Amino acid sequence: MSAVVVAQVATVKPWSAGRSVVDRAVRLIAGDSILNVPFNLFQDLVNIPANEVAATNVLADSLFATGTWWTPSATNLWGEDPGDPGHFMAVFDYLFPFAPQVSGVDQPEIDPTLLANGTAGLGQQFAMLAAAELPVSASCDAVQCAPMVPTAPITGLTGLDRLIDFEKVFTNFPNADNQLGLFSHWLKVPLEQLLTGYQFPATPADTTNPTAAGIADPSAGIGPGGSVPGAPLDAVPGSQAQVGFGFPGTATGPDGENLMPWAGVNVQLNLLGPFEQWFQSLEAPVNLNGFELVGPEEVGQALKALAAGMVVDFDPFTPGSPLCPALCDQSPFAPPFGVTIADVVQSIQNIGPPNPLISEWLALNSSGLANAPTAEQINATVAGLQTGLFTLNPDTEAQIVDELNSINPNLAKLLVNAGLMTDPAYLGPWAGTGGPDSGVDIPPVPSELGGWNPMQIWPDLLGVVDPTGTLSNDLTDFWNSLSSIFDGLGL
Repeated sequence: MSAVVVAQVATVKPWSAGRSVVDRAVRLIAGDSILNVPFNLFQDLVNIPANEVAATNVLADSLFATGTWWTPSATNLWGEDPGDPGHFMAVFDYLFPFAPQVSGVDQPEIDPTLLANGTAGLGQQFAMLAAAELPVSASCDAVQCAPMVPTAPITGLTGLDRLIDFEKVFTNFPNADNQLGLFSHWLKVPLEQLLTGYQFPATPADTTNPTAAGIADPSAGIGPGGSVPGAPLDAVPGSQAQVGFGFPGTATGPDGENLMPWAGVNVQLNLLGPFEQWFQSLEAPVNLNGFELVGPEEVGQALKALAAGMVVDFDPFTPGSPLCPALCDQSPFAPPFGVTIADVVQSIQNIGPPNPLISEWLALNSSGLANAPTAEQINATVAGLQTGLFTLNPDTEAQIVDELNSINPNLAKLLVNAGLMTDPAYLGPWAGTGGPDSGVDIPPVPSELGGWNPMQIWPDLLGVVDPTGTLSNDLTDFWNSLSSIFDGLGL
């Protein structure tokens, strides 16, 4: 007798003849799948030009938001200030145009959630790394950075003395012994703490936090109460005009301080986090509408905005610049023979269709609300940086001026205007510390002697030759007569 075991076989559902091969393929990759990687990677590569244009707009935004680099201001300080994060963002946007999750091109400067869990873009993460390790300090703000600015005389040679003074306050870095406050607070947050999670102080009163001394902007901005105007935290810089060009400004603290945008924010440095986000996006369901194409107009507009932003930041002929004498308000640097930065930017704007970013900056500049140095900061920069070859102690310089005045009053002016000796009125140390709101006694600009000003050398020489001024008046009359003749001829 034999036993027969019958196994029940599950019924196989027949292949549906009504479902196409394409439909089956779509259903197969409708969820996260490694099969989606080729298409999504191809899409990311196709989108590179669009992301490069976006990076260019971010860079232009950051330049407009910062203002001139030639004169210190609330957005142009030693250390990480509100004008700096956008520069980091633009750099990484350019470096990773094929992976927006890595660069952070579509993210705001400060997304508390992404920063806290380590998935923010590399640009945003490195900006916060710099904010933690290189905080600003009231010891080196937009007004003074003693003993380098104003220069403390040692040998009498201005350039050499600045180097010696810098070495003195930088010695033994990163230890805090006998250091300038700026350097004594740098590199104090352990890297391990940043990797596991670090919270910026919410106020300067949190002195146990190593960045507390730099969590408030030490210099006055152009906004109400010395603030730096800015966008909401969720704003993303782009090609369209918006408050702060898409970057947050300072926030008001409990005691009225102008706090940095990252005050109280939790940050976790995780350089692999953005790459993990990108890898996950490659396996995400296919999006046929995810292609981003740009044409010549978008490229041209981005380059136009970038050109204007570079003029705003890097044109050296701006008040306070050490390359433009006095207040930079004399010809040929100023009208009628020279042009202002706004004139150059307007000329760029006149090429082709108007650019929204340029229009925004021009409007802010005309109303005095574009980020830039204040009048006090400009005067301090003129007095502190437009120095002569020699910087001596006040008594010695006063004696030299008295001796020259006894011979010819124009000799002292010539000595100072030609840049041989620093103007006695600009010598330090200046009373007070910190920014303009801290009571720094900023020298009046221009001074009686006029400071460094090559444009005054010729009048000074005429005054030396003829102290009565007759020769200067005769030459002026001759020039005016000659100009009238040319005007009459239509030349």
